[in-house]
Amino acid sequence: MAILLEGPDGAPVIWGKLGDYVIQRTRLGKMSIRRYKKPANPRTLAQQNNREAMREAVSRWRDHEKSVRKSFWDTQAVNSGFRDGYRAFLSSFMLVYQQKRVELGDHIQALSFVMDIKTLISPQESAIKANQDRKSRDLITGVLSYHRSGEYFNLLRLSLDYLKLRGWHQGRRYGLLPYIDEFSEAVVMGFGLIISPGS
Repeated sequence: MAILLEGPDGAPVIWGKLGDYVIQRTRLGKMSIRRYKKPANPRTLAQQNNREAMREAVSRWRDHEKSVRKSFWDTQAVNSGFRDGYRAFLSSFMLVYQQKRVELGDHIQALSFVMDIKTLISPQESAIKANQDRKSRDLITGVLSYHRSGEYFNLLRLSLDYLKLRGWHQGRRYGLLPYIDEFSEAVVMGFGLIISPGS
């Protein structure tokens, strides 16, 4: 079920499941809409082992790491791009568990190894996360580069012309945005899309 509220600026804020779609906020505060897909749950032995290992990771965090090494993991989170130390620890725990499972060839022995508090879990870097981080950096670089291009400015001007033709800019400050702040105002003036008040 979707929840619909009015945000502080009067704009609608919605999240949850709506029909075949899921609406959520990203960590940057943007709204994301995607088609709902029931997660696969084949209940394979490997999947069950991983779930058990994750439960044990949460247990170890709660019983030991949180009280003894929380500041260490919080620092690792900042350095590795995790939201907090808890997530940084879980990632490293699971990577160490998976390495040990391959090395020892046994789920129980690998789990015993990582659950022993004498075993110091060290920060591990996931190849998948490193690849995702690299792709994110490349995307951001590409977007910023595009935003400095003449083609982007032309699209902005065409968009403003479209708004003028549709009459959507009438009665709004500078005829552009209903909630334009001082910083955005300066940026949009720099684009040449609005005229400064003194002109």
